Amino acid sequence: MTTDPSGFPTDRASEVKKPRRRTWRTWLVVGLAAIVVLSGVGVGTYFLLRPASTSATRTFTRDVQVTKGDQTQTVSLEGTLSPRKQSDVNFSVAGTVTTVKVKAGDKVTKGQKLAGVDDSSLQNAVDLAEANLASAKANRTEIYDNKGSSAAKKSATAQVTSAQAALTNAEDDLKAAVLRSPITGTVASVNVEVGDTVGSSTGGSATSGASGSSSSSTTTAAFVIIQTASWKVEGSIGAADLANVKAGQKVAVTTDASSDALSGTVASVGIVATSTSDNGTATFPVEINLTGNHTNLYSGTTATAVITVGSYPDVLTVPTAAIRSEGDKTVVTKVNNSQTSTVEVEVGKVFGSATQITKGLSEGDTVRISFTRSATASSSSNEGGFGFGGGGLGGGLEGGGPGGGAPPGVSGGRTTGR
Repeated sequence: MTTDPSGFPTDRASEVKKPRRRTWRTWLVVGLAAIVVLSGVGVGTYFLLRPASTSATRTFTRDVQVTKGDQTQTVSLEGTLSPRKQSDVNFSVAGTVTTVKVKAGDKVTKGQKLAGVDDSSLQNAVDLAEANLASAKANRTEIYDNKGSSAAKKSATAQVTSAQAALTNAEDDLKAAVLRSPITGTVASVNVEVGDTVGSSTGGSATSGASGSSSSSTTTAAFVIIQTASWKVEGSIGAADLANVKAGQKVAVTTDASSDALSGTVASVGIVATSTSDNGTATFPVEINLTGNHTNLYSGTTATAVITVGSYPDVLTVPTAAIRSEGDKTVVTKVNNSQTSTVEVEVGKVFGSATQITKGLSEGDTVRISFTRSATASSSSNEGGFGFGGGGLGGGLEGGGPGGGAPPGVSGGRTTGR
């Protein structure tokens, strides 16, 4: 037993501090802190040690042979399919529509009734014209019987002629109260209903044919009748192609409705620009007639036409991609075994991805095409690590370059990389 400075006794054992016990909350905090530290170290290490990413551009070459063969020169256009014969039918007399006999899709024959209007006023006009004609004839007879003057006889005769013409017109109008199809075909559209009022201002019918067309005085005809057996394509070409496209040239036409190309011929080529393309150049109308009868086509669908404007036998060509300019010269890289040389050439016509060579090369010569591709690759990867096509660099080369496939104008040959 000891005493403190004040003289009170103290227990020595009570002065020894007991160690603090760690709770589960403490251990949890410590563990989470350790995880955060280790994660930070790992991420930092990855960014410090990861391979640097670099952008690589590679040049590849493909060697191809100079070939000789038959070539064709073509002009392509996009147009709209329509029947070669179409009739827009309208009422030529005024009245209220009382009957509509057909609907869109119906087959009709020439002269078949399409619709009718109330003809009561038209019948009255016929009756009046008949009475006027009878009166004029009676008056003329009286003048002649009474030996009237020459002037009176001429006047009476003129009145009869006029009355007869009025009766004919009235009878024609009464017939026009029944609207009939001017051609045999299919009803493409019906734009009138019973109760509609039509007037003489809507005009009569108009028929368009293969050689030309006329239109009615309205933008929407009461009935449109088409013949679905024969068709045409209407499109346009630019001024650069105008000199090459002529009537009678052969055409291959493809549409969404036909899996096979349809044959046709150029029917006409306009020499007056009718529109302007998106880039501001003038375009000229072209009409193409399809050969034969086709019942599975639809008016208004888009058609693609390829016009053959020239055929050339035994033409020496190389891929257009092999040709380049050096100064004022046109050259290619010629390959002779392992040696290459720059050769000046003269070129002729262009056939799509191939160009005619008129001087400087011979059939069987080999030329080289160069092209570049870029890709992102790891600096620590080997040459085959570039992501070209399927199977790295080697696979890309065999496919003609990055992503496979030959460069423009190349259909075959051997590819090497450098």
